[in-house]
Amino acid sequence: MISPELLRRFKLFAGLPPEMFADIAQFCEETVLEEDTYLFQQKDTADELFLVLEGSVDLLMDMDETGETRTEIETIVAGEPLGWSALVEPHQYKLSAVASSEAKLIAIDAVKMRAFLAERPEWGYQLMQQLSRVIGTRLDNMRTRLISMAG
Repeated sequence: MISPELLRRFKLFAGLPPEMFADIAQFCEETVLEEDTYLFQQKDTADELFLVLEGSVDLLMDMDETGETRTEIETIVAGEPLGWSALVEPHQYKLSAVASSEAKLIAIDAVKMRAFLAERPEWGYQLMQQLSRVIGTRLDNMRTRLISMAG
């Protein structure tokens, strides 16, 4: 469990009632990822949502079927969520994530988070609106990156 105050730092939770932070903190843990260590691989089952407290994590896309060739799509820094696929079906990571520096993260148990939000649809709706903004921004960034690679 983490301090509920840590969750308040994240825009993902903007607009949510204060009592929600204490509830969610119960199924969160802090974790440290050493530089060049993978957090998850593309196509893995997405069972955790992450929040970056410190450091940075690169998102990599497989460029071949085997995953041997990858390209960096984006770098996620402190204050940003990572692994949004954990909250969106089919709950499979769309990219790989590797620490580009030592990174301190909050790991949120996605199964518990989804159940929690299902019981509180008004909060779930607010959180999913914030998550949709994150996904939209990431898609725009990926589009820009792919255009620059092609040009």
